[in-house]
Amino acid sequence: MMDDDLAALKDDLVESFFCLKRIISSLHVEANNGDEKCWLSMAEVALMKDIQDNTVDSANNANITDIQNHLHISKAGVSKMLGVLEKKGYINRDIDKNNRRNLIITLTQKGHDAVNNLYRESDEQLTKIIRQLGEADTKKFVKYVNKLADAMKTV
Repeated sequence: MMDDDLAALKDDLVESFFCLKRIISSLHVEANNGDEKCWLSMAEVALMKDIQDNTVDSANNANITDIQNHLHISKAGVSKMLGVLEKKGYINRDIDKNNRRNLIITLTQKGHDAVNNLYRESDEQLTKIIRQLGEADTKKFVKYVNKLADAMKTV
């Protein structure tokens, strides 16, 4: 590959990264809670779905590491999302009484009321995207994103 071709390909790759970031940040669902409306990202909805079955007295709760691994974001990113969801009244964060180093993250009643509707709405958005792209291209996209993620780990 010529140096000019490589430089152009690098520019295209960087532009594609920003395009993908814009696409991801545009994936939101609207939550209606009485008179209040707010927008949640699909990542926030996925986080809420992850902790939907968490209870204060369970030993099998999803924790920050589980969420971090599922959403492929940093611990700081998870903490920031938890702060936003807590401020909006969707989650509670409590210290585990049996092990004060552990945090127990649970949905509030408002969170439980919202999560199924929000997950259904985000599921509909994803279905529309898959239908637009087609099954084969969607599978290719997933394959290449995973391949890119693996490549990024080695760089």
